[in-house]
Amino acid sequence: MSAPPDDPGQRAAALQAELDAVKRRDAEFRANMVKEFLDRGERNTYLHTLREEKATLVKREQESFADLEFLTRKLEAEGDRSSALEAELQGMWRSWSWRLTSPLRALGRAFSPGAPAPAAGGEPVQGGVFTYYLHTAPFRVYRGDSFTLRGWAWPEDGRAITAVRVNLDGRTFAGRHGLEEPEVIARYGAQPANPRPGFEVTFATPPGRHLLSLEAQLGGSEWRWIVRTSVWCEPKAP
Repeated sequence: MSAPPDDPGQRAAALQAELDAVKRRDAEFRANMVKEFLDRGERNTYLHTLREEKATLVKREQESFADLEFLTRKLEAEGDRSSALEAELQGMWRSWSWRLTSPLRALGRAFSPGAPAPAAGGEPVQGGVFTYYLHTAPFRVYRGDSFTLRGWAWPEDGRAITAVRVNLDGRTFAGRHGLEEPEVIARYGAQPANPRPGFEVTFATPPGRHLLSLEAQLGGSEWRWIVRTSVWCEPKAP
């Protein structure tokens, strides 16, 4: 070992060089430890969890795109069928037989009983303005016998939601409301009339095309729809 230099500046430079070497060795050691930890236990690391979640999201996105394409084709086929029926009906109206039997049809309408009155509570539901989010989106092809719609919502006019339901072609399914959504409240602020804005509704999904309406009762009186959309139910083949 060489004798330490007498010059203070040289001694300081030598000590700084030794300190830098120690820092480099420490950094290399830490990097090797992290690499070894990741190599040995990656399945239990946060990074691996993120990778699995990303793969799940990609798969879910691909499935949703496939469902959307399938639904679009179904709706196009239904539209073509409706157009064909309309054209056939127009042809019937223009035919001589339809014109000749018009007086008889008028007499039949005159002596037939009137249309039944709408059932109590069967008035059309009007739309409302809501702040909402759906954890399970209704925009899909339904494959099972039932589906649960989950989310949160409150009306912009500040009234309380006192009930929720799904209306599927006139058939209603009551849901649960008043579920905790602490992250939503933390983001949007307290909602005095709806401190727990979460809800969930389970409804049947029979095969075919249907009109789905997610509806909320406000202040224990009137109903307003939050989301309304056409849906297609196509059970999986056995």
